[in-house]
Amino acid sequence: MIVVGTDALSEPLRREPDRRVLEWLALNAGQLVLTTIAIAELRYGAVRLPEGSRRTALLLAVDRLVAEAGDRVCSFDVEAARAFAAIRSEREARGRSISVEDTMIASICSARGYALATRNVRDFDDVGLSLVDP
Repeated sequence: MIVVGTDALSEPLRREPDRRVLEWLALNAGQLVLTTIAIAELRYGAVRLPEGSRRTALLLAVDRLVAEAGDRVCSFDVEAARAFAAIRSEREARGRSISVEDTMIASICSARGYALATRNVRDFDDVGLSLVDP
């Protein structure tokens, strides 16, 4: 299975999405997994917009992504919490910062043995995950 990172998951929501990413998402749809973290980040991005049609459309699009994922949504659980502590502390020891959200997504992948699809490979290149740049 492949967890879709927030940046890759947001691509279809862009005004001018990258066609290659859209094709990759469609081609791999059967093995893609979302995280509650990415869903939260997308919803946060939408609700920060002023009230209006763009905000409404983005929130509906996020809801559609979640509905399409069905039971392929991973939450941050105890195993991910254990992985979080290791990943974050190792990164800090090397002097490389990583956001809490990115650490949580990486931790979910690590705990489940899933790959991560991200356009920001450099943000995750040293956390021990199999990475895919769609």
